[in-house]
Amino acid sequence: MTTDHSLGDGIFFNQDDYAGFTRRVIVMLIDSFVLILLSFATLIAMTFAETIWPDTDFTVASILGSLALAWIYLTVLKRSRFRTLGYRLADLRITTTTGAQPSLLTMTFRMLMWGFGPVNFLMDLVWIAADTERQTIRDCLAGTYVVRQNAHPAGTAPMHLARYCGLGLTLAYPRVVHHGPTA
Repeated sequence: MTTDHSLGDGIFFNQDDYAGFTRRVIVMLIDSFVLILLSFATLIAMTFAETIWPDTDFTVASILGSLALAWIYLTVLKRSRFRTLGYRLADLRITTTTGAQPSLLTMTFRMLMWGFGPVNFLMDLVWIAADTERQTIRDCLAGTYVVRQNAHPAGTAPMHLARYCGLGLTLAYPRVVHHGPTA
């Protein structure tokens, strides 16, 4: 029997290296707090600017500034070696299923899936418990893993198209399929 390698090979990690539910919630709380602080800083800057230029409305600029800071924090910084504050404190990093640093497009897609995707963040967290690699749905669709900072791949295996029906969704995405314990 031949093995289909049309999707290429991907990496996998030991089970303990994947970020579990508790670490994910801690990261989410810390990074949400940072984003709130950044939004308040933008609001304070807007208020200060409106005292200097009282005839100008800076509401749109404030909203766009907050969105830009959130994008930079959740995409540019998160994928870099510096990581977000939540990722640093939880000792986590993000990587692709091929072992590369995620692109800005991948990180933007992943961020947008959290806000506008087919699931809310609670369903995303519930998915972690059912997934062997502890991926959220948006991780699965973006082709990313969240692992411990010092984790090294346990091996490589072929990627196959996985299909899932559950939670009112029908999903198909590339998945690294390996056999054997990785504890």
